[in-house]
Amino acid sequence: MAELVVAVPPLLRADQAEQRYNEAVQAAVEKCAADTAGRTCFICMDGAAAEGLVRGCACRGGAGYAHLSCLARGAQVAVERSADGLGFERWHKCGLCEQRYHGDVKCALGWACWKTYVGRPETDEVRVHAMAFLGNGLSAAKYHDEALSVKEALLSTYRRVGAPEGHMLGQMGEIATSYHMLGRFETSNRLYRDVYSGRLRLDGEGHEETLLAATNYATALLALGRYEEGKSLLRKTIPASQRTLGESNEITLGLRCNYALALYEDPDATLDDLSEAVTTLEDARRIARRVFGGTHPHTTGIDGALQNARAALRALSSKATEDACSRLREEIARLKAENAELQERRTRRRLG
Repeated sequence: MAELVVAVPPLLRADQAEQRYNEAVQAAVEKCAADTAGRTCFICMDGAAAEGLVRGCACRGGAGYAHLSCLARGAQVAVERSADGLGFERWHKCGLCEQRYHGDVKCALGWACWKTYVGRPETDEVRVHAMAFLGNGLSAAKYHDEALSVKEALLSTYRRVGAPEGHMLGQMGEIATSYHMLGRFETSNRLYRDVYSGRLRLDGEGHEETLLAATNYATALLALGRYEEGKSLLRKTIPASQRTLGESNEITLGLRCNYALALYEDPDATLDDLSEAVTTLEDARRIARRVFGGTHPHTTGIDGALQNARAALRALSSKATEDACSRLREEIARLKAENAELQERRTRRRLG
């Protein structure tokens, strides 16, 4: 990939952070309003605060409702108390269900994180993590142009400070994701391919980062209609993910769903292909509902794919039935014609 030098986007300026955070919190609260009515923040136990509540993880029932500011403060404290850097995970994951935040809640937490650490030096590790989290949060809320500008700025920072190759590959993958979401599939495919090749060389085929890179590369291949290449990659990668990460891991689920997509979106799919796609997605949905709940984006995405796969199977089954009936009608007509000709010859012989 050519050297990328990117000016700092205006949205990353320190004087923009507070306003963008407030706007993101308002958007998240509005998005969660139907779900949070009458609930109480599990952190401060105050349900009457003016800020409003959110829930954007995999908590179910009455669990997981909180103020954004409470979640942000809890994550900040976790970072302050952590000597090994693991505390930053609290920005990404709910402390109750231990699943990652998503959607507008993740975006608002991204702005909270950036607002908290933007004043640190450019090379500060926590500030770098905060920029990466902001880029991912913007992607989660579908602000893909803004996400791309943040991700490219972070890659430029990595290059200036001489970051490890693994960091560079990870950020190239994030940039590829933004290109993909913006519909620039050829560009995203080239980047995903390079990241996957780099991860294979650096980490080996069973490493979590390599498996994630394989998921993304397969997604790009399918978007370009290169189904056979995608299926070949996925057949090789899914068993490795099942062994290394387990059936319930979101990367394993993503690989299996991509494989099902490759099966049922292929114009040359057979009935066996479509049946396998439906079976794969039914199993993935069962796992996703158990791990993430029925309303999580992972689960609803699998639900949508399963509906499409079932529709494709019904359509091809109907066509196969119609084709079989048509062939049967043609055979009956042929036999009738042969029988009529035979009867005619017999009649001519009797009369002659």
